[in-house]
Amino acid sequence: MPSQEELVLTADTFSRGALRMTVTLLRSINPKLALTVQNQMCSPINPQPDNNPSPKDNFKIGLVPLDVRGVVESLQKKGQHPQVDPGTQMMVKALIIDWINYANLLIGLENSKNAQQ
Repeated sequence: MPSQEELVLTADTFSRGALRMTVTLLRSINPKLALTVQNQMCSPINPQPDNNPSPKDNFKIGLVPLDVRGVVESLQKKGQHPQVDPGTQMMVKALIIDWINYANLLIGLENSKNAQQ
């Protein structure tokens, strides 16, 4: 069993539930991007002991910045749709925050790489 320190979540770590919801929301807007996000769910960081996929599984993702931008923009469009219920709007806002945090991590990594050159 991994220690708690090994399971510390960072901005590039998403839960199975967050990735599934992102895929579900993107599928009608941008199916290609939805598939790209879905493909990030290949090897969980902390697989659950049973054989059933758990929403508690976490995945380290690695998307290019333009895909992350596409995810954020698509989620914003979905959240602004007039027929979206308040619960879904709240979930979309939480997902947008997660994806923006990931984008900020990518920006920080790129800035530190450029500073070293």
